[in-house]
Amino acid sequence: MNLTSLKNEILPKLLSGSRGGLPLDSIGATDPLQTLALAGQALRFDRPPQPGQFQTEAAIADHAAILPDAARKLLLRLLSGKNQASAQLSAAIVQKLSEKRLRLHPFDLPRLEPFVKAHAENLGAEALAFSERETPVAQKQNYFAPDSLSDDTWMLATPAVKAGYINGRRASDPDAARAMVEAAWTSENADSRVRLLAAFWKNLSEADAPFLRSLEKDRAPRVRELAQRLLVRLPGFEGDNPALRAALERIKVSKTGLIFKKAALSLDVPATVRDFTKMSWLNETFGPISLDVMAGALSMTVDGLVAAAEKQGDLLAALLFMATQDRRLDIVKLITDRHLLNGWEAFSQLDSEMLADYPADMRQLWLEHIFRPDRWAPDTSPWVIRQMAQWLGAQTTENLFDDILRSRPWQALRGDSGRFEADIADSMAVMCPSSMRSTLRAELTGLDPAKSSNAILFLNLMDSLETANA
Repeated sequence: MNLTSLKNEILPKLLSGSRGGLPLDSIGATDPLQTLALAGQALRFDRPPQPGQFQTEAAIADHAAILPDAARKLLLRLLSGKNQASAQLSAAIVQKLSEKRLRLHPFDLPRLEPFVKAHAENLGAEALAFSERETPVAQKQNYFAPDSLSDDTWMLATPAVKAGYINGRRASDPDAARAMVEAAWTSENADSRVRLLAAFWKNLSEADAPFLRSLEKDRAPRVRELAQRLLVRLPGFEGDNPALRAALERIKVSKTGLIFKKAALSLDVPATVRDFTKMSWLNETFGPISLDVMAGALSMTVDGLVAAAEKQGDLLAALLFMATQDRRLDIVKLITDRHLLNGWEAFSQLDSEMLADYPADMRQLWLEHIFRPDRWAPDTSPWVIRQMAQWLGAQTTENLFDDILRSRPWQALRGDSGRFEADIADSMAVMCPSSMRSTLRAELTGLDPAKSSNAILFLNLMDSLETANA
């Protein structure tokens, strides 16, 4: 008797309590209890029925090399130990892994799950798949390495990679980039639409006007606001500019000088604006306006605009924000060289996203104009170092980092380790050029290990990663 007969002829009778008609001899059983035991043993080897259909997922192919063992050990110590690395160190690690085309060891993904989930988009296909292993199939994101995208596949990538691709296409072919964004627009969520629209700062032209005007009724307020800011910056824009109108209502024009009269500008800040929100208000009020548009509205040149505001710190800060948004580094330098000697203070309430569309070399130059370590006084807050790292998010030049090491706040911290904070050590490590790591490592070694150990580990990890695949 085979298993099928056992299941179909004997087992139903045993389970129903029937004792008659059981073919016990045919299976070598002497009583119903023995037959039931035999049936139970036989069912253990019965295969389950084959499903009618299968749900399969494509295999994850991640062609990046696994980081070397030496670097892997350092990374695990930094990211899974008791004193885990800060967010700024983690971001710098992700950036270096991407630059070197390295990925985490598959065995380490569960141990580093918080880190992997936070940076999955930038850690490769394998890490992204791991972070989404419990996500419904319909909601999973596809991973494409930035250099493998094309005009036909860009919309399948993660939001950050899509925005980066469109940003590059705006630089090379703005019309083609606009057409691709228009085609995919309705399928993108609000965050992705904002990212894609931000790429239009590059090579903005009259050809973009119809698309930008079509966004006046977009369902996301952030998209409508950004589209309006782009629209008013178009060459030869004619129409109502609410941001310009609101800013001009706060500016007063007068004349100074007994013999040679010259224009002077002053700013009327609303009484409801407190000191701790003033810089944010100035950026929100003046940031969306182009320097050329403001100068034209006041019948001045841009240089004349800065000169007329020379004694007005708040207005100079507003012009500094406008110059930063316009990427007019010549005006940024003019303001910080002659007028706002502590220009970095104006940015303490703002977010580094203001530099999101800056190329690396331009961001570096902006940082050199704004943060002047040689001007830092003994009472300058050492948190200016942390602020500097936030705005740069990468290594500085050797000359600038040498100025930081010789600055009074850094020297004061070294002399009083009680004031020293781990965040400042981490900021120094992130900004440190590769050629100066041994110098910084030596300075950190003499400080409180509880506050400097992660920074030293990070420096060692960067050295290890930079020699990988060399």
